[in-house]
Amino acid sequence: MPTNDVNARMPDLRRAIDAVAAAMPLVRLMGATLRDVPPVEKGDGSPVTAADFAAQAVVVDVLRRTSPDGRVPLVGEESAAGLASARRPDVERLVVDAVRATLGWRDRAAAIAAVDGDAPRAGEPFWTVDPIDGTKGFVLGEQCSVCLALIEGARAAVGAIGCPRMGPAGDLGVHLGGPGALYAAAAGVGAFELDGARRVLRRLVQAEWRATSLRWARSHNRSAVPAPSRLERRLAALAPIDETRLDSQCKYAFAARGDADLVLRMPRAVGVHESIWDHAPGAVIAAEAGLTVLDAEGAPLDFSTGAQMRANRGIVCAAPGLAPAVIDAIRAVRREEDSP
Repeated sequence: MPTNDVNARMPDLRRAIDAVAAAMPLVRLMGATLRDVPPVEKGDGSPVTAADFAAQAVVVDVLRRTSPDGRVPLVGEESAAGLASARRPDVERLVVDAVRATLGWRDRAAAIAAVDGDAPRAGEPFWTVDPIDGTKGFVLGEQCSVCLALIEGARAAVGAIGCPRMGPAGDLGVHLGGPGALYAAAAGVGAFELDGARRVLRRLVQAEWRATSLRWARSHNRSAVPAPSRLERRLAALAPIDETRLDSQCKYAFAARGDADLVLRMPRAVGVHESIWDHAPGAVIAAEAGLTVLDAEGAPLDFSTGAQMRANRGIVCAAPGLAPAVIDAIRAVRREEDSP
C-alpha cells in the first residue's frame, strides 16, 4: 500500500483503538451488576445485558467526538429500540446510570439515544460494532470482547478488539480484574498488540504452521455431545489437536498473537448467515498478522451485503500454510454428509 494510503488509515485506526479502550473498563465494572440486573433474552435466545447497551454508547460517543462531521455511520448489534423492546426498567435504569457516569450528564432520552449511531448512506464506509461479543462468556465470568471495525466496500479496513479479561500473549487464563489486552489492525498497515493503557507492545506476525500440533481456539458449545465430529477426526489426522475453549472474537486475538493456529466457524443452515460484527474486526486483525482468513468454501470474506454475510458460508482463520488442508477437510465432510 502506498505511504499516503497508510497515513490515511492511521486516524481511523487510532479512533478504533480509543473507542474500544474506553469501553473496556466499563465492561469489567458492569460484570458485577449481573446478579442484581440479569440479562434479557433476545428473540433468538441469546442474552443481552445492560453492559452491552452501555458499552456501545461509549464506543459511539468516542467515534462521534472524533468524527470530522459528527456523524457515525454504524451497523451495530444493539440499538436504543432493542433496549426499549426489552421492557426491562431495571436494565434501562442501569444503562442510563452507566452512560451518565461514563459520558457525563444527559437526560434519560439522550442517554438511551447515545446507543445509536447514524444510518449509513449508500456507498459510504461505516463502522460495525459488537459491544460485548461473547455475552454468554461475559455472564459466566469467562472471556468476552469489545469489537469494532470500519467497513469499506466489501472488506474490513480497520479493526480493534478489546479483551478486558485477557492476559498477555502466552497467558490463556481469565483475569476478571484486568487490565486486559487490546488488538488492532488496519489494512496494509499491520496488526498490533496493545496493553490496557493503549501502549503498543509489539507488531503481530504469525509464524508458518508446523504440523506438530493443531492449536484450535473453539467456541464453548454447551449443547455439544462429547463424541468427536467427522471434522474433528479429519483435523486430528493433520496433527494432534490442542484445544482451547473460549467465547467471542478473543479467539481471533489468540490466533493473531500466536496462541492458536485455527479459528473455525462451520457453515450454518441454509439461509442462516454470520453477522458482520462477529467477524469483521477479527478478520482484519488476523489477516494483517499473516493468517489466512476465508470462508469455509475458500472464498474471500465479503462485508458488503448488509448486517449479514450473505455471500459467505462459514469462516476459516488459519495460520500460514494450514488453511488449504482445513478447507479440504471441510469439503470432504460435506461430501460425506451429502452422500446417501
